[in-house]
Amino acid sequence: MLNTDIQHAENRVLIIDDHELASEGIKLTLTSKPEFEVVGVCHQGASVLEQVRDLQPDVVLLDLNLPDRNGLDVLIELVELNLSPVLILTGEVNAIDFHTALKTGAKGIISKLDPASCVIEGIRVMQQGESYLSPKVADLLGDVAPPEISLSPRQAAILHLMAEGETNKEISYRLGISPTTVSFHLREMRFKLGVRGNKKILNRASELGLLGRGINA
Repeated sequence: MLNTDIQHAENRVLIIDDHELASEGIKLTLTSKPEFEVVGVCHQGASVLEQVRDLQPDVVLLDLNLPDRNGLDVLIELVELNLSPVLILTGEVNAIDFHTALKTGAKGIISKLDPASCVIEGIRVMQQGESYLSPKVADLLGDVAPPEISLSPRQAAILHLMAEGETNKEISYRLGISPTTVSFHLREMRFKLGVRGNKKILNRASELGLLGRGINA
């Protein structure tokens, strides 16, 4: 007779991390609890979208430091395409990147310097519809005020892609929005930043601390 009482994992997790030792440690932490199932581990940013579409995880754990792509870039695509919710799990300690990730749509941020149990806690909190910051991330963000100028998640994504060198047409394609919509958001950003031309958006954003690590205006 079949056992109908078998419990199935409630949280299917995809891990995006280029360090094998770190990803295996995360996997062991999660699979120690029956509510979690690790459906895949991805070491390259280029294959994330394909993995998410194929595996349809309930949550993606995303490292910001990937060998082939900027983790924020991957986050933007996952959020804009309305794929699986994302928790950032990273060894980075850049407050501006963290503010950008949260503004763009990350459901929370966990530092690899925190206890492994924070991964489990973070996913549980996220599944309850709340955002999660691990203790070290909360301390870091508490010491660094968010930028005074507030951009919408869509505007934060456009700003990031502009800083990466994408043209308006490329931004339109990447975010799945019309060129007219991109132009509308650029106009709003010029107003918020107090500049007259699109070329000055990045300079002003850099002055205000709206651009993350490694992005040159």
